Amino acid sequence: MSPVIHEVDTTGESTAWGTIVIVLVVLLVLLAVGYFAWYQPSQVVVPVDSTPHNTTVVVPDNNPAPAPVPGPAGTPGPAGPAGPAGPAGPAAPAQPATPATPSGGSGSGSAAPSGAGSGSGG
Repeated sequence: MSPVIHEVDTTGESTAWGTIVIVLVVLLVLLAVGYFAWYQPSQVVVPVDSTPHNTTVVVPDNNPAPAPVPGPAGTPGPAGPAGPAGPAGPAAPAQPATPATPSGGSGSGSAAPSGAGSGSGG
């Protein structure tokens, strides 16, 4: 007996299965990349607090600070050395001046000078 070789044409079926396998693998890769890129399960999302916060604004005063008041004087320090002698002053008069005597009036004992308090007014 001689061997019989039977040839079957399977080219139509094999290309269909190969295309389906390639599409499914690409789809699985896209889903895996999308899951880890979009959702990122290892990262924790912190919610944003939208409640208003109390903010204190300090406005500087336009008035200048009061000038400091000087305190009491301290104790005086030690005296320094005497300075050089100055030039001689003018010569003193030989006799002291005599005070002027008030010139008189009637001797009524009035303390006002003559002419004071008199007049017609005006």
